[in-house]
Amino acid sequence: MDEGKIAMQGTPREIFSQVEQLKKLRLDVPQVTLLSYELQKRGIPLPDGILTREELVNALGYGKTDRK
Repeated sequence: MDEGKIAMQGTPREIFSQVEQLKKLRLDVPQVTLLSYELQKRGIPLPDGILTREELVNALGYGKTDRK
């Protein structure tokens, strides 16, 4: 909400993928979401709306693999 009005609507993933808008509203963004956003700005291809460390690790290609 912003001045008593709904500023954004959507799922958490949709909302948190709008980092700049959240900053304008002076709202905090999860650290992992902010990190992935900053990595995207520097050219690392990552999906929008990363919410967990596991999602970021998997998106970076360091997730669990079937190694034996």
